[in-house]
Amino acid sequence: MRKTVGIIGLGLLGGSLAKGLTKLGTYRIIGYDHLPEVCKEALKDKVIEDIADGPGQVISQSDIVVFAMPPDINAQTLVKYKDLFRPGTLVTDVSSTKKHVIKAVEDCLPADVHFVSIHPMAGSEKGGYAMAKADLFQNCAWIILEDRQSPHWNEGNAKELEVMGQKLGGRIEWVPMAKHDHLLATVSHMPHVVAAMVTTVAGNDQYGDLRLRLAAGGFRDITRVAGGTPSMWREIISGNRKEVLLALDALAGQIEEIKQMLTKDPSGQALESYLTRARTIRKHFQEIIDNTANPK
Repeated sequence: MRKTVGIIGLGLLGGSLAKGLTKLGTYRIIGYDHLPEVCKEALKDKVIEDIADGPGQVISQSDIVVFAMPPDINAQTLVKYKDLFRPGTLVTDVSSTKKHVIKAVEDCLPADVHFVSIHPMAGSEKGGYAMAKADLFQNCAWIILEDRQSPHWNEGNAKELEVMGQKLGGRIEWVPMAKHDHLLATVSHMPHVVAAMVTTVAGNDQYGDLRLRLAAGGFRDITRVAGGTPSMWREIISGNRKEVLLALDALAGQIEEIKQMLTKDPSGQALESYLTRARTIRKHFQEIIDNTANPK
């Protein structure tokens, strides 16, 4: 008998998860979104089998409950419907930051309910169900957050989510829960701020239009994520402000180092060495991506 996966939030990640799991045929999928038209579209697309009338119905009818809304709303919803979880239910979330969700789990989740958090590192600057696709997770890191000290941790459930990620094409990464927000600040949240900064420097004065007309692929690539939904990124970055501030401090140190090179080394040799180190790291990153896409 197929397990029922209930997805609360059918945006980019939740909708893609519904589409991917439906394509696999392994689970029965039900879903809820606060936008009725999204629920109707998902039902029409046959990526969910039933529309729930609210988060409570998803929770009460599912073997696996996926919270796929913004981090704060995930936490608030978990608290609001805490009494509806059935014993043995697996609860997970795809939140970009984990602090608020973990507090809600610790404070409110019944002792006989399991919780294993995940974070599929897949996305786009364009969100919403319309952008969801079944292969969104192909070749992307599928992070499973280890929290073995938690009374809600369950090894079997963690392995089940690992298999789910593998079947959806993800590259499995096990990361300690305590390290998640720190690591993501550096590779996701701080870079979004940088993209916004570069965009603003280039386009926010009387020469902005001219600069933007002159800009090419490099500018496009480095600023792409600045096109994301501001309200969503406000919540993500503000919710991880301590770690983002540390990442920005580290970036400021790099900026100061380059300024010193430009000031004190007219030959540019120090700068070239710096750029060479950065190029080596970037090449290693590409090798990781290529090895994921084409495993030996």
